[in-house]
Amino acid sequence: MNRLLLCCLLIVLAACGSVQPIATSKTNSTTSSNQTNVPAQVDMGLPEEIGVGSGATPQLIPNEETVRLGDRGGDVFTPVEDSATIGQGVARKLRIGLSLGPGLYRSINYVSLLKYLERQNLSPQIVTGTGFGAVVAAMYASGMTPEVIEWNFYRYFKEKRKYRPYDAEWLEEIDTLLLEKLKNKNIQDTTKKLYITLYNSKTKKTYYFDKGNIRDLLLMNLKLSNSVDPRKKGNQYTAAFENEVFNPGLMKRLGADFAIGADVLGSKFDFEDSNEFLIGVYGRVSGRIAREKKGFDYFYSIPVSKMSLDSTENGAFYLLKTQEYVEGQAGTLKKLIQQKISSNEKI
Repeated sequence: MNRLLLCCLLIVLAACGSVQPIATSKTNSTTSSNQTNVPAQVDMGLPEEIGVGSGATPQLIPNEETVRLGDRGGDVFTPVEDSATIGQGVARKLRIGLSLGPGLYRSINYVSLLKYLERQNLSPQIVTGTGFGAVVAAMYASGMTPEVIEWNFYRYFKEKRKYRPYDAEWLEEIDTLLLEKLKNKNIQDTTKKLYITLYNSKTKKTYYFDKGNIRDLLLMNLKLSNSVDPRKKGNQYTAAFENEVFNPGLMKRLGADFAIGADVLGSKFDFEDSNEFLIGVYGRVSGRIAREKKGFDYFYSIPVSKMSLDSTENGAFYLLKTQEYVEGQAGTLKKLIQQKISSNEKI
């Protein structure tokens, strides 16, 4: 009996000795090699004047093989019913672009739109904005979730003083309370493709910045042309909405398959502290929006006209109203996206 047990033990030991360890080093080496084999970036052929105001070459956009769309949102899932995939969702790739218009403190309502787009798996990969819309766009592109953006705005609303919009003290306060987390971030390092529009009061042209320090560009984006001296070097850039609000054509040239625009300004607006000059400025902006919005595949005219542009009251109420409005447009948006997918497949 003991001899039998001894023989069994020797057989087991021999078998264990023949088992080879998993070649983890070889597997890891292969994975690392695949990750570093990244295709070259592609030039989207943007006009020469796009850049840092001096004809600089714009930041190139990675092609789809370089950055998988699923890593940065924009995947649209649509049900496809056939003999092989009945009842299953099939991923369709569609690159979403989003442009946010100006509207001072009303711009917090864009948070509800961002939340909705993310829930529908339509989070934009290309984002831009003017005025406070640029602030929201930059926060989102830099990696902040809509919830974090909302929290940053509420913190600013809670701590801000009653400075008049666009005054020097107001701009300094925004820099301290709202743009603090963007001070060390550059456009070329954002998780989503971002560009910030600025108007050059010296050349009378609008420029599209896709590289540079986000905080510095946003501060220039929050200045009006009457507050700068274009004769001073580096002091000629101001809010682009004084000349141009949206540029859906540029967004599509940057690679957006489906361009969405959003506006909180509308045609009715006021200030808690009466300001005829700003009412005139935003009146001209409103007219431009009415003309430019026609270039988008879909446009949201968010109805928050009862909220003063410089008001911080009842923010939660208006966010809820915006959410209801956006969800009410869901059927139309999805229908247009389906049509875009179908047209892309036929090409």
